[in-house]
Amino acid sequence: MSMFPGVEHPTSIDHLGAELANEQLKLIFDLRQCRIDRELSLAEVAEMMKVDVSQVSRFESGSTNPTMATVRRYAKAVNAIFRVDVSSWHSEKCRMISRNADVVTWDHDEIAESDYDLRPWPPLATRAMG
Repeated sequence: MSMFPGVEHPTSIDHLGAELANEQLKLIFDLRQCRIDRELSLAEVAEMMKVDVSQVSRFESGSTNPTMATVRRYAKAVNAIFRVDVSSWHSEKCRMISRNADVVTWDHDEIAESDYDLRPWPPLATRAMG
């Protein structure tokens, strides 16, 4: 099944949207895991958030588009902290490509291995600046 049903040639913007949706789901599922680890019931979390149990259930399913205020209230109820890491889409694509590059190949007849710079990219000194 295609990641982009009905889209023959997904654009960079399509991929960005998918990546953002994946990150949002990961946040929600990680927060849900905090609730489970603390052995809190949906009802207990709903009571702390002052909402109906069905709202907490929908939130945890990832089927809603919660506001940041809702995410913060849920995190507070399950005694969790979350951090948001922001980077440019270009930088993230480069990181994704770098992570997925398992093998570097070269033509031994034309270029010597010693001519390749195989250090991680970006250099460690610039990684923190992101």
